[in-house]
Amino acid sequence: MKKIAVCICIVFLTISISTRSIKNSKHNLSSSGVGDIRTSDTNQICVFCHTSHTKRKNSPLWNREDSNVQYKTYNSSTLNSEVGQPDGASKLCLSCHDGTIALGKVLSISKELNLPNTSSGKFPKGHSGNLGINISNDHPISFNSENVTSQSSELNHPPSGDPVRYDGVKKIQCTTCHDPHTENFSSFLVKDNMKAALCKSCHDPTGFKDISTHDVSTKVWNGTGIRPWPSNFSISVNQNSCMNCHQSHNAAGSERLIRLGPDSEVCLACHNGNTGANIKSELRKSYSHSVDLITYKNTHDPDENILSSAIHVQCVDCHNPHIVNSTESTAPFVNGRSKGVSGINSSGIIVNNSQFEYEVCLKCHGQDRYNDPKVNRQDQNQNLNFAFDQSNKSYHPVVNQGASRNVPSLKIKWNESSRLYCTDCHNSNNARRNGGSGPNGPHGSVYEHILESRYLISTMMPYQQSNYDLCWKCHRPEIVMSENFSTFKYHKKHVDEKKTPCSVCHDPHGSRQNVGLINFDTSAVFPNLNGELKFEVIGNKGYCYLQCHGEDHSPEDYER
Repeated sequence: MKKIAVCICIVFLTISISTRSIKNSKHNLSSSGVGDIRTSDTNQICVFCHTSHTKRKNSPLWNREDSNVQYKTYNSSTLNSEVGQPDGASKLCLSCHDGTIALGKVLSISKELNLPNTSSGKFPKGHSGNLGINISNDHPISFNSENVTSQSSELNHPPSGDPVRYDGVKKIQCTTCHDPHTENFSSFLVKDNMKAALCKSCHDPTGFKDISTHDVSTKVWNGTGIRPWPSNFSISVNQNSCMNCHQSHNAAGSERLIRLGPDSEVCLACHNGNTGANIKSELRKSYSHSVDLITYKNTHDPDENILSSAIHVQCVDCHNPHIVNSTESTAPFVNGRSKGVSGINSSGIIVNNSQFEYEVCLKCHGQDRYNDPKVNRQDQNQNLNFAFDQSNKSYHPVVNQGASRNVPSLKIKWNESSRLYCTDCHNSNNARRNGGSGPNGPHGSVYEHILESRYLISTMMPYQQSNYDLCWKCHRPEIVMSENFSTFKYHKKHVDEKKTPCSVCHDPHGSRQNVGLINFDTSAVFPNLNGELKFEVIGNKGYCYLQCHGEDHSPEDYER
């Protein structure tokens, strides 16, 4: 009798303590409840989950049936563990939250308790409490924590004493993050998730904590357009941290729990000028990396083989959202905005962490299958890994220093040893880096090929210096167009008098066969009467073997 009395006292003491802490929470479904779902049939608070007597073993005096369903569980290409069917405490939570059993259907009361504002006694479809039986878009549960942390350096065990905890067999369950009896923090979280403190108890992405823009930026929504975060989220980027992009339950993008589905949608929710840089407007320009095209949705995967995956472009192909930061660099080294991104190096080999900006660009533009030539070249080569090859006769100094030691037209800030970024030419036409007010980077431009300035490739257009502003960014027009100082004294004649654009003779990336980036446009330059189409340098003279502007050169020579 003494033992029974002690047990009864413990049970009632536990219920009393729980009642005090649960009373003002949404888990109080009794007549004294404060949520939108509550009954007038009983004033008992604990009865919806617990009973003093039960036949169930290994359960906390559980007062509900288990859901007899097969769940669709979380899965992704980057998952480091096998996720089975829910068990343990998670199985108990789902007896309400999978929406298959009425909330008022408890074992200790024969009649089902009536709960208004429900759907046949269950959480209505679309209610935040209804996770459904498809829990693939919810944080994975009921898997062994040891398997995960041993396979990923970005996952840690919660520190000793942290409210985030595993169950008795070291599994991650609903109760790892939620305390069903206490709602000291929203959604019954075991700790405040301000600045993703709860997420960071286990997750530690490389380069993220206190470094990444998405963890430190104090930018807030300016109140224009659609709020980028749910109303129960914080008001600034750094306060939301992980939750800027991810959602623990009912995520639109099930893989990696992306909050708004395809990667580009969650990026553009902020990067539309109302919270972050206005990338969205750049994508609406005539020429852009069209990440929001319907044909590209759901085509990117962090584990993809970039040599064989479906052709696409997404924000995360050029930016690593965990590592991205505002650190600047000098050519050719990658800056903070593209740090931690995979690419292809100058040898055509995949690199997981690009060290140079051009490696990020070569991820696509170092492959034949991605390119669509706009000019018909004598040596048609759109794979830029070949165009920039150091063995070529000439190339712009992106991958290596330039091949020529004599470029008299260069402006003072450049010399023959200078290196270039791809983005020195391919950039927004309104980029801040060039005195504009828009974001930097090749997101979009009003100029073809996403060039930051005008570069005319159409023939028979009257010469205007502004037509070649891109060239004049580095080169001095007064030297290039001069008969006395240019290495080719007939530039003015060709470009001005004959209305021939630079691109007819020059391939701006590189030429495998000729110095001076010469790689003829075969729609404007033709073989001469002897069937020759070439350019060569012998000594201090250049020789053209071709037909153009109605004249036959067999050859035409000039001093360099």
